[in-house]
Amino acid sequence: MHPLSPFSIPHSFRILTAGVAVALLAGCAHQQTQSTAETKTYDAATPLEITPEPELVRNEYRVITGPNPPRTGIVDPDVYNQDLIPVEVLRTGRYQLVTTRAPLGQRHLLEQTIHVRIPPSIASTVGDGMRYTLQNTGFSLCSGQENDQRLLFNSPLPATHYALGPMPLREALQVLAGEAWELEVDPVRRSVCYQQRDVRTVESWDLVYPSSGEVEAGRGDEQ
Repeated sequence: MHPLSPFSIPHSFRILTAGVAVALLAGCAHQQTQSTAETKTYDAATPLEITPEPELVRNEYRVITGPNPPRTGIVDPDVYNQDLIPVEVLRTGRYQLVTTRAPLGQRHLLEQTIHVRIPPSIASTVGDGMRYTLQNTGFSLCSGQENDQRLLFNSPLPATHYALGPMPLREALQVLAGEAWELEVDPVRRSVCYQQRDVRTVESWDLVYPSSGEVEAGRGDEQ
C-alpha cells in the first residue's frame, strides 16, 4: 500500500478536523475572556472589602447630684433602717382594725401630707411661701445667707404655687424652689435649705467606624 498523502485524505475529514480546531480556539478565547471579566469584577469589589479605620468621637454626659441622705442608726432597733416592717393591727371594734405602727408621715416628717392655700396678702416671695408651708410641720427654713439663696428666697412667688396639695411636704418644697435647686435637710436642727444643683459634664470617648459610603466619598474628594 502506498502511504497516505495530503491529497488522498477525504475532503469531509479535512472539514471535520478544521471544525474541531476552530471550536477549540473559540473555547480557549471564551475561557480567557471569562477569566478576564472575573478578574475585573474582583478588582472592582476589592476596595469595598477594606475595613475603615475607627475614629474617636467625644461624648458628654450630665450628672446631677441628689439630696443628702439622712443620718440614723443610734437607736436599736431602728425603724428607719428596716425596709420591710411587719404590720401589726389592733381590733378596736367588731369590723374595725387599727395599725399599731407609726404612719409614714410621722416617721419621716418630709413625707407628711400637706394641703396649703397661701394667702396672697401674706406671701409675695418664694421665701414667704416656703415659711408659710412649713408652719406646724416641725421644720424651719434656713436663713439663706448665701447670695444664690437670697436670690431664690426674694424671687416673686408664682401664682400657680399659692395652692399646694394634697401632696408630701418634700414634694411641695421642691416645687416651690424649682428644678434648678436641690433640697437639703438638716435632721438634727430640723431645718431645710437649698443649693443650686451640681450639674457636671463628664466626657467619654467612643470608637465609631465610618460606613463604606463615607469612605468612598472621602476617596473621591482626595482624587
